[in-house]
Amino acid sequence: MAGATRQNQSSVELFAIYEVSKILSSSLDLQQTLREVLRLLSYHLQMQRGRICLLTDDSTLKLIAALGMSHEEMERGQYRAGEGIVGRIVKTGMPAVVPNLADEPLFLNRTGGRHDIAEVVISLVGVPIKAAGECIGVMTIDRISDDGYTGNFDSDVRLLTMVANLIGQTVRLHRTVAEERRFMMREKFRLQKEVSKVDYQVDNVVCSSKRMQEVLAQVHRVAPFRSTVLIRGESGTGKELIARAIHMLSSRKEQPFIRINCAALPESLLESELFGHERGAFTGANRDHKGRFELATGGTLFLDEIGDISPSFQAKLLRVLQEQEFERVGGTKTIKTDVRIITATNVNLEEAVAQGKFRADLYYRINVVTIFLPPLRERSDDIPLLASHFVQKFNRDNGLNVALHDDALDILKKCPWPGNVRELENCIERAATLCRDGVIWDLDLSCQMNLCYSSTLWHHRTITPTAGAAVPSYATPPNGGAMPPMAQAAPARSSCNTVGVPGCSAANGGSCAAAPATMLPSAIPQGALPPMAQPGRLPPPMPPHSPQSPSMGNPSAQTDAFISADALNEAAVGELLGMRIGNGGPDEPEFTTPRDRLLWAMERTGWVQAKAGRLLGLTTRQVSYALRKYNIEIKRF
Repeated sequence: MAGATRQNQSSVELFAIYEVSKILSSSLDLQQTLREVLRLLSYHLQMQRGRICLLTDDSTLKLIAALGMSHEEMERGQYRAGEGIVGRIVKTGMPAVVPNLADEPLFLNRTGGRHDIAEVVISLVGVPIKAAGECIGVMTIDRISDDGYTGNFDSDVRLLTMVANLIGQTVRLHRTVAEERRFMMREKFRLQKEVSKVDYQVDNVVCSSKRMQEVLAQVHRVAPFRSTVLIRGESGTGKELIARAIHMLSSRKEQPFIRINCAALPESLLESELFGHERGAFTGANRDHKGRFELATGGTLFLDEIGDISPSFQAKLLRVLQEQEFERVGGTKTIKTDVRIITATNVNLEEAVAQGKFRADLYYRINVVTIFLPPLRERSDDIPLLASHFVQKFNRDNGLNVALHDDALDILKKCPWPGNVRELENCIERAATLCRDGVIWDLDLSCQMNLCYSSTLWHHRTITPTAGAAVPSYATPPNGGAMPPMAQAAPARSSCNTVGVPGCSAANGGSCAAAPATMLPSAIPQGALPPMAQPGRLPPPMPPHSPQSPSMGNPSAQTDAFISADALNEAAVGELLGMRIGNGGPDEPEFTTPRDRLLWAMERTGWVQAKAGRLLGLTTRQVSYALRKYNIEIKRF
């Protein structure tokens, strides 16, 4: 009878080992797997209150799986090697059997879960969890009885040791996989950093900023394939350069690169230009004409401003983009073509689709690979390189050796550039043309002479025209840059918007009836401003000391904002400063000479010429001229 009982017990234990091995190989969630193992031991072998502790990296035993314990009790289950029964098992690496926990001095009851230790006899069996000969944890189970456990502790130790060995191998495998995964993640992160450091170069594209390096990386990835590319960005960001770069980096670089501006041609002419026409198709069609799709066969066709084509022409364009076939205007023969399509637009196509201005099916057809070009104000790191490039280009074209001064470069980096790279190129060319000593100084820039008309455009774009109108996202100049002088609003402390009107009491908090010089052009009647300040008009040519130039003998006849550089002579500067002596506020001391007043203003404003100019009612250029006139050395902090 006893033999049959032992055989039945062995069968149960063998079945339990088999089930444990299945559980340990069923999931990658280690904690959940170990809880399932304890639940199986409790069900088949009547083992209550199982616990599994594992060593952490700081050599602390932490309870990670338990049966019959709350989360708070598990959080308290932490031990050091040699501490308590669990710590002793880890330290010695030997199993331990405690017939009655109430009589065991090493029992700490740290989890606080054994409130019934005085009511029943609780026996504990604990075995070490080993992997590769090293103890990495402990597994314990409880046996509860009224008069003491009458079973065989040796059998329990043997079974738990086999289960612990299986757990040890599983834990070791999980830790190995986790370490390899961490290594792969670190290696991936390292490789990504290395790849991000790659300096992608594209002909005729000058940049060093991270944003543009990401764009060039996209260009290199996209170029080898035939996928349709949509280039998006504001006007002047260089969309055509990127399209040409994609073509030159592709296998089609030996074939034609044909470009057409879809917004520059009427619909009837655009159809003929793209698809071609047959002889006699319309008046003046006296011969067959190949369209751009035929001319670009084997190469690349760049469709610029595709967002501006009419809805009726969008349907005609959709077929050739989808099927790569078309008919000439007035013809019936279907022509097959092999062309890679690159499109570009500065229009919000999603909004146009929502408003019904752009076909959704055409949008999905061209929006395969999208490349976004950031505006220049969002990549100010590129401004020094671009400015130097345009100066060198100007020198090559004109056989000169013009240099760009650091002070001018500082001004360029703070401008918002609503016209982006195209506007920067024009600004450099204008300054290089007008500079006198072969060096472009800050005073040679249009914005420093209140002649920057793009700043007026920026001011219009950043002021809400009507109540409730949305302000564009680029309303604030980047990098904390100040608005150009023409775009700056009048000081809030004054009820007068006039800037630099000689003798104007508004500069000191008073009121003035003079015509405001910094009003928006739209708010000023036509003719109220000088011709160079009127909206939509270019400044008339003004040769040095021309008789038509405004007279400087009576400075109050015009605002300082529109005094030309040539007319600003030494006598005028002295007179402008001198006539302001005694017109200051209550905090301004008495001065005997214009030089003393200029020194006082510079010291009060920390030697910032722009601030001193506002205090004196002068422009920054006039302050700079006055400093040179009176031989005042600029202090730098």
